[in-house]
Amino acid sequence: MILRWLVIAPLVLGVGLGGIAFSQARVDAAAYRDFDEELVYLPNEQILTHFTGGMSSVIADLLWLRCIEYTSQEWQGDFKFTWLEQMCRTITNLDPHFHDVYAWGGMALAMLKQDNDASIELLKDGIRHHPNSWELPFEIGRTYVLNRQDEPRGAIYLALAVATGDAPGYVVSWTEDLQGLHGLYDIERSMWQDILDNSGEEHMRELAARKLQESNLREVADVLTDLATQYAERFGSPPTSLDDLERAQYIQGQPTDPLGGFFIFDDEGVAYSTSVLDSVKEERLVPMRVSVDEYKEKFGAWPEKLEDIVGRTHATGVTVHPYPNGVWEYDPETGEVS
Repeated sequence: MILRWLVIAPLVLGVGLGGIAFSQARVDAAAYRDFDEELVYLPNEQILTHFTGGMSSVIADLLWLRCIEYTSQEWQGDFKFTWLEQMCRTITNLDPHFHDVYAWGGMALAMLKQDNDASIELLKDGIRHHPNSWELPFEIGRTYVLNRQDEPRGAIYLALAVATGDAPGYVVSWTEDLQGLHGLYDIERSMWQDILDNSGEEHMRELAARKLQESNLREVADVLTDLATQYAERFGSPPTSLDDLERAQYIQGQPTDPLGGFFIFDDEGVAYSTSVLDSVKEERLVPMRVSVDEYKEKFGAWPEKLEDIVGRTHATGVTVHPYPNGVWEYDPETGEVS
C-alpha cells in the first residue's frame, strides 16, 4: 500500500484532467453536506474512469480514503453504514486488484453493517482476483463461524486459507478444531480475542470485547438449558425462571450478566440471554429497515404492513423475531420498525 502511494502521489499532484477537477469541485461544493447526500451524486466507476483517462487506480485510492473517513463518521453517528457496500464495490470495480478493500470491506460489512451476504460476496470477488491470498477465504470462514454457526461452510473456507500455505498457525489451529467439530465456542472466542488483541481500529476492539462476553453468555445459556431438561424430567414441565432452578437446587445462586441483561426460558425450557437476544434483534432490524426504505423509494409510500416488503423489495421474508414469542412493532405512518 505504501508503494502504491509512492507511485501515484506525483500523479495525483500533477494531474490536470477535467474529470479529477470535476470530482474535486464536487467534493468542495458538497463539503457542507453529510456523506449520504454527497454519495447520492457519486458517479459510478465507468463515468469516473472515462473522465480520468483510465487512471482508475488513482481514483480508487482517493475513494478508499473517503471510505475510511465515511466509516469513522458512521461509527460516531447513525451507525447505519448505508453506503459502505457501494463504496467498496466502486473501488474494487475501478481497481479489481485492490486487495485491502476486499479484506477490510468484507470484515466491516459483516461486523459493522451486519450484512453477511454482502461481505461474503465481496470477499468471493476478491478471491477471484487474489487466488493466493489466505486473508480473503479466512474472512469468509470467520463470518460463517461467528454469524452462521449452523452452516458448515466456514470450515471449507478456512481450509482454503490454510491451503495457500501462507496462513499463520492460529488459522491452521482454528481450521483443525472446526473440521473436527470441537469447541465451537473456543474457536469463536479465539477469533474475537485475536481482533481484540491485534486490531488497529478502536471500534473493532470494542465490538470484539462485547462479542466475547456474548459468547460466554450463550455458553451459560446452554448449561441452563441442560439443567432445565433435567428439571422437566423430574417435575413434568420445564422451569419458567431461574428461581425454579434455584429452589430445586439445580443451581446455587443465579448467574449474572455483565452486559446488564438476564436469562429467560421459552416454553420448551430453552434458556436465552436477553443481552444476546438484543444484539441479534438489532442485527435483524437492519435489513428489514433497508427493505422498508426500498419499498418507500419504489412506491412513494410506506408499506401498510411488514409483509408487504416481501416480493416487492429484495426481502424474501419477514425476519423472525429472536425473542421467544416476540413480534416486531411496525408504524405504517413513519415506516419505523422496532
